[in-house]
Amino acid sequence: MSATPSHTVHLGDNLDVLPDLDGPFDLVYLDPPYNTGGKVVTAYADRFDDWTGFMAPRLAHLPRLLADVGIVVASIDDREVHHLRVLLDDLLGAHNHVGTVVWDGSTINSSHLLSVSHDYLVIYAKDLAALKASGARWRQDRPDAQAMLDAAETAWNAARHDAQSAQEKFRAWLRPRRATLPRGLTEYDRIDPKGRLYRVSDPGAPSVQAGRSFRPLVHPATGQECPVPKRGWRMSDVSMDRMLAAELVEFGPDHTTQPKLKRMLADNSTVVPRSVFRQEREGARHLAKVPGAGEFPFPKDVEVLARWFATVAGPDARILDPFLGSGTCLEVAMALNDADGGGRSVTGIAMDEGSVVEGVLLPRIAHCEQTYREPVALSRETSRTPTMAA
Repeated sequence: MSATPSHTVHLGDNLDVLPDLDGPFDLVYLDPPYNTGGKVVTAYADRFDDWTGFMAPRLAHLPRLLADVGIVVASIDDREVHHLRVLLDDLLGAHNHVGTVVWDGSTINSSHLLSVSHDYLVIYAKDLAALKASGARWRQDRPDAQAMLDAAETAWNAARHDAQSAQEKFRAWLRPRRATLPRGLTEYDRIDPKGRLYRVSDPGAPSVQAGRSFRPLVHPATGQECPVPKRGWRMSDVSMDRMLAAELVEFGPDHTTQPKLKRMLADNSTVVPRSVFRQEREGARHLAKVPGAGEFPFPKDVEVLARWFATVAGPDARILDPFLGSGTCLEVAMALNDADGGGRSVTGIAMDEGSVVEGVLLPRIAHCEQTYREPVALSRETSRTPTMAA
């Protein structure tokens, strides 16, 4: 369990605050103004015809502030995504573009010609080669896999830890769901004597595999050697010994049947993130439940950001949000820390104009401090940039 994280919010123009910040930050989340229709505070309104002129001096600080394997995640829409890509390509290098994620949030029926229901998450690494060399592997939980694991545990307990009975109960649960679950998941329909949900796989080595074992396995009941795959086992002798010790090899009724490998769903319940996902937008409804918080246009979703923050950054990440807005980033970090015991800390910058800070951000901070018991320090910055006329 990490020490209680602390967070800092600078009230002022990020153009003034960013030069004085010290990195390195493991994650920079950008939610710049785009397609707001003039609904946000004056300094971030759509009156900036040259959007790149507004963004460029602010993004110029990213290379200095990012950690060596730091990540940038930016929320953006169709209107500005190409401008943002050009800016970030110039600052961080096109070769460090990890990918662009499409979030299909909901169907919007207000348009006469095309219902634009998606936004983007543009992802860059400061140094993609270094990130890969660090051994980083991005994975996300699969809700459908977790539902199967929960059902298997329920069956195991209901069967009083009898594997055969538990398997029958689980398959009865699975049967009406096979048509809707991915085929790769429905193959996990066996429960072993330890209550683990698994499937079996071909133990034979592929033709291109360099190292392999041809050692015969002895059947535990008959004491005789089982058939070896034509091209050998797909693991070395050492790996085979580990799998045998962990009871991850399934033998047939006798030695005439070739053993199979057991693949546990618990070890395969995550997937590499996909570049397209669908999830209904809940940001506005969530913010409406925060005591004392007023309305804010297009607040980001806690659940969506939490999934991606947990994917691309570690549990003790330093996070920078130069466009803090309604404070979603703060709540995301606190919620993740509460869930996994992490020590994520957020440095946020919020423009102290209009009613957003007093009417939305401060009530949300108070709510989060009370809910998660993590302090937020406020710092009011003195502007060094000329005020722009409306």
